[in-house]
Amino acid sequence: MYVVGHGEREAIEVFNLDARGSVPSLQWVGCIVAPEGTRRINSITALPNNALGATNFDTAGGELWEWHPARGWVEVPGSQMLGPNGLVSSPDGQWFYIGGWSDQALVRLSRGRTPIQIEAIPVGFNVDNVRWGTDGTVVVAGHVTRCQDSVPCELAVARVAKVNPDTFSVEQLVDYKGNEFFRLGTVAIEVNDEIWVGGIRGSFGIARFPQ
Repeated sequence: MYVVGHGEREAIEVFNLDARGSVPSLQWVGCIVAPEGTRRINSITALPNNALGATNFDTAGGELWEWHPARGWVEVPGSQMLGPNGLVSSPDGQWFYIGGWSDQALVRLSRGRTPIQIEAIPVGFNVDNVRWGTDGTVVVAGHVTRCQDSVPCELAVARVAKVNPDTFSVEQLVDYKGNEFFRLGTVAIEVNDEIWVGGIRGSFGIARFPQ
């Protein structure tokens, strides 16, 4: 299991997870220190051949990186953008799907392809984390905390949408204004017929919404 740590060092901590017993256990086995000069590793994804992909979240100009056991960190060509956040990759390792926080879009970026192919799929909110859904769509979670360019908009504590990675169609699922117990949604997963949303900044639980 890979965990991004923001403590004394910015690193990806690696654990062996044993879930066979009544209580799961973790054993730390090592770490991968973040690339030099990056601001904040936000999300990671496992790639073929024991490689990893990672986003450097920087609203002034971030990018994606790949880590390989033999070569270490390599910047992903064509990945420069403002505020790359969440990250998943296709099962075959041919595509990255990036939470474009500043662009309010899910960004699809080719991997190992010439010429580089990149598309932004607008979703209407600042994308934080992304996860694969149970039906092969990408579950995109985020929020709207301020309006852009003085254009009127409707703020939201939590927004969730599903994006078809092939057709780029977008289905809006959650638009939540929040309360004193849930203040800012950042991640969502599907659990049976519900969407579970996790939060930060004083959010005291997981918000559950019907699909």
